[in-house]
Amino acid sequence: MKHILLSSVLAVAALSSQAFAEEQTVEIAVSELTCPSCSFIVASSMRGVPSVEINDFVEGPEYGHGVYNVTFDDAEASVERIIEAVMANGYPAEVLSDPAS
Repeated sequence: MKHILLSSVLAVAALSSQAFAEEQTVEIAVSELTCPSCSFIVASSMRGVPSVEINDFVEGPEYGHGVYNVTFDDAEASVERIIEAVMANGYPAEVLSDPAS
């Protein structure tokens, strides 16, 4: 009986944690985008993070700068993980708008 009760409690806890997950949208500025391959590498890096989708890309006012509008499920990804993925490929990145603020 204890095993059934314990497994029921664990199942409810697992399902309820997913209920709090939300879709977040953030703008991430990236620099040193000096060629078309750079944009491809950055986009691939972002998409490598689970649940990340790129909604839009706008070139920045300065050469080599761009802003990615990104949506993600906060139960599977975080702004920090997205930034880390971009920076791991050598591109400076920063958050322009954070859903937590």
